[in-house]
Amino acid sequence: MGFLSKLFGKKEVELKLPAVREDANLIKTMEGHLDRVLGVKFSADGKKLLSGGFDELVMLWDVESGKPIFTMKGHETWVECIDYSRDGKRLASGSTDSTVRIWDAENGECLHVCKGHATAVRMVAFSPDSTVVASCSRDTTIRLWDVETGRQRALFSGHKSYIESLAYSHDGQKIVSCGEEPILKIWDAKTGANIANFETGDTLSHAVVFSPDDSLIAFGGRNSKVRILDATSGQTLKVLEGHEDAVRSVCFSPDGTKLASAANDESVRLWDVASGKQLHSYRGHVLEVQSVDISPDGKMIVSGSDDRKIKFWAIG
Repeated sequence: MGFLSKLFGKKEVELKLPAVREDANLIKTMEGHLDRVLGVKFSADGKKLLSGGFDELVMLWDVESGKPIFTMKGHETWVECIDYSRDGKRLASGSTDSTVRIWDAENGECLHVCKGHATAVRMVAFSPDSTVVASCSRDTTIRLWDVETGRQRALFSGHKSYIESLAYSHDGQKIVSCGEEPILKIWDAKTGANIANFETGDTLSHAVVFSPDDSLIAFGGRNSKVRILDATSGQTLKVLEGHEDAVRSVCFSPDGTKLASAANDESVRLWDVASGKQLHSYRGHVLEVQSVDISPDGKMIVSGSDDRKIKFWAIG
């Protein structure tokens, strides 16, 4: 147990949750984390799920059986973010302990502990070719790490306050980042040049992602809205309204026609990208929902919540 975990004494506290009527689209619930689930991510083939949480654990699950395959330990305090490489060989996690860890997806062995950030790592993302892990931190920097060696490849500077999220474009050419500034920053992934800045209209953005064809950027934050921008001009195309509290996570469906979002209002919502209309609100979590992902076949949404549960929902 790390210093902050000891300080908060979270593992000694029994979590008592109210009863809730779960949505009819709920497929299954997986339990295993000892505290808040802060990140969930499908493998590229959809057969496995990676998760990370407040209990300092990174867990790999079998989706069909709902059972954990193995649990990875090493972070000194909570795991804030995770990602799964597209080639299926590596896992990445970022923590409040300021490190990024790269793991072997076959056996859960920690291959590299990447040190360089001065404070909490808020998001990690593999490059599309699985050779680089990008990380962002509350130290206002973005760092790129070599997957094979664990060494830092690059440092991007330009944010004036802490960074909450980042994402690669699917062609691997760009990185988008956001945080405690009213702007999204677009970076050249190879040179680190800040090539564009788009206004967000919010004081804190928690999550950002490119659409599968890289033509759109979706993001959400403190003001409870999800915005969809033109990725080239930064023009706001759609404002998705319905959440009643801060949006924590956003994800496009593989075909780019739908968008899932998760928020502090305990809901997961599904949106039609073209019209901006809400298709469904999934209820079942009883505390803030921190992370959401859509399966590679586009048939399921997975969500991780402060209620320590991971839930799978059918997309109708």
